[in-house]
Amino acid sequence: MKRKVIFRCDAGHAPEIGTGHIARSKTLATSLVDKGFLCKDDIAFYTRDDPGYDLGEKYLKKSGFEYQVFPSNELEANSNSELEILANSNADVIFMDRLETSALLVKGLFLSRKKIVTFDDYGSGRVHADLAISAIFDDVAESANLAKGYEYLVLSKKTYLPKPIRKRIKKIVATFGGFDARDLCSFFLQNSFGISSACSVDIVLGRCEEAALKNYYQYIKSNKLQDRFKIHVFPINYHEIIANADLAITSGGLSIFEFSAYGVPSIGLPQYEHQLRTIENLRDAGISLLGSDGMSLSKEKFTASLDTIAQDFNCRQSMAMKARKSVDGGGVDRIATLLKNKFPDNFYD
Repeated sequence: MKRKVIFRCDAGHAPEIGTGHIARSKTLATSLVDKGFLCKDDIAFYTRDDPGYDLGEKYLKKSGFEYQVFPSNELEANSNSELEILANSNADVIFMDRLETSALLVKGLFLSRKKIVTFDDYGSGRVHADLAISAIFDDVAESANLAKGYEYLVLSKKTYLPKPIRKRIKKIVATFGGFDARDLCSFFLQNSFGISSACSVDIVLGRCEEAALKNYYQYIKSNKLQDRFKIHVFPINYHEIIANADLAITSGGLSIFEFSAYGVPSIGLPQYEHQLRTIENLRDAGISLLGSDGMSLSKEKFTASLDTIAQDFNCRQSMAMKARKSVDGGGVDRIATLLKNKFPDNFYD
């Protein structure tokens, strides 16, 4: 039986891209191999290498998976050339992890006898996919092929063990995604004066320019914060760091859900418009606070949110309980079951 699978995803500096799509696809691919549903040789990643999309290969080099990089806009989203490349591939199932697929693309792949799975897809192609998973976006129209809700979140760890909420905040963890497109780290540092001197801060960074990193260290040194503020770049003990947080300052990508799974209250700062919607949904669910004025960064809004959450233990405790209830970390298992039931000839152990 054919079990060849392509994950079509990108990472880079282009608007609304970042690194979350590739991170999620890598996690899911690894899990399907671990469960015996696929062999590693069954899987390939297809990613762009045009200006603005230069992080895909960097994030796949050490993944252990086969990957192909396409320059010259050959994989431009929903283009005829992307359709031709995917339709002529040897894949039986194609995972499309991006914000919008077109009906023309998905219908074309269907005519080429490909099976299509989409993730958090606002595009017109979603309703034509064999399976559409919308774990983050709750405002997509219902359809027969749709699986929706936080229960389908693909997180990077199998189990999340929450710790008790302390009366006072002793540890803050700040992280702004694999690529900090808006330099939220600088905004956080410049507005961290309200953090108690009894509190330590871990700043977790992904890909970062040397000049920016130098500026962060300089700010910490010049403000005599080096005893309390520590910077970690791609730390191998990422989960150990975030699990020990009493409060998270984070963008609205996958990290905010990782914190939620641990039961860590958060203040969200959006990198992109779709992240703003994510943070607002989590705010409305009582899981997070929005630390910006919409997409506009606001010193007043951020410091007010920080003061509110730091001073109110009952608020943090309530946020932690609601977070653990909403985000349980079991999304990969549920997706694996969906795939096995939907495509029994392609995913089996």
